[in-house]
Amino acid sequence: MKDRLRNAFNVSVAEVDAEDHRQMAVLGVAMVSNEAAPIRQAFDQIVQALRAHPIAEFIDHEIEI
Repeated sequence: MKDRLRNAFNVSVAEVDAEDHRQMAVLGVAMVSNEAAPIRQAFDQIVQALRAHPIAEFIDHEIEI
């Protein structure tokens, strides 16, 4: 999933917490731009893509710009 996000949205993705849990992943996503609007749009699309994942359950998210 991380590679798909990287390729589809040109973002950096890393597992940032819960590394010891087999059934949970906490991902950090980073993007750099000189304007906030493209970042907000990309992150909204990333959230939609994660919610639509057929196997994983998307629980929560935080966005900080």
